[in-house]
Amino acid sequence: MKAIKKINNNTAVCLDSQNHELIAIGRGIGFHEMPYEISDLSAIQRTFYNVDSMYIDLASEIPDDILETAAQIVDMVRLKVEAPINSNLVFTLADHIKFAIERRNKGMVITAPMQYDIQQLYGDEYQLGLKALKIVNQNLEIRLPSEEATNLALHFINAKAMTAKEIKNEENDDLISDITDIVSGHFEIYIDKHSFNYSRFVTHLQYLLKRQDQGVFIKSSNKELYENLVKKFPKTNECVEKIAQFLQDRVGFELEKEEKLYLILHVNRLCSREGL
Repeated sequence: MKAIKKINNNTAVCLDSQNHELIAIGRGIGFHEMPYEISDLSAIQRTFYNVDSMYIDLASEIPDDILETAAQIVDMVRLKVEAPINSNLVFTLADHIKFAIERRNKGMVITAPMQYDIQQLYGDEYQLGLKALKIVNQNLEIRLPSEEATNLALHFINAKAMTAKEIKNEENDDLISDITDIVSGHFEIYIDKHSFNYSRFVTHLQYLLKRQDQGVFIKSSNKELYENLVKKFPKTNECVEKIAQFLQDRVGFELEKEEKLYLILHVNRLCSREGL
């Protein structure tokens, strides 16, 4: 196996014997000058094939213990779920866990308004969410709120049943492009559409639009947090209100405060704004 690009000291982009690209994790494999042959394959602890290129940069931002925890969770999910699991789940899950820990450390507790629906409609995935939360808390010696089980379950539901192709259509592509222009124009910034932050933002918008199409409306149970974010990030809130007005005018969607709350979080991350 040849390591061709360093992600961090323990992670690298590699080529296997068939010249197939993969991401490999192993102690110190990214420490050497690239490219080089990994002679001792026992050093490789995990490999991930068919990973979107945008997740390579993401992997460099995630601590090893969080990435390993996410990989353990995906191993558990694969044993329990018969359907194919998206190859990117390890990285999207690790990103979610990292973000959840950041929120927790800042005292931001976001309740899960869809918890009852998830329990009733996706009982198996919710049970996986509970097990995943237990793994996170044990491995990382942290105590994330019980609501995170619902958020983790949503990742499993999406990875199993809702690939990007399934939720994408031309109308939504146009809407997302226009929303991106709103954000770019509001903050007067260039948005890299090949970055992971943008991909994460687009994925959130795709699910938001799909929920709206299906008439699934999330009522806010995070009123205090929403009001705090509005005060803390007034310019981001102005941008989100522009997006809300655009969706109202264009397709008749009226965003609930819960959706606006998540948009504030995602717009801040997209723009790498301070505080979130």
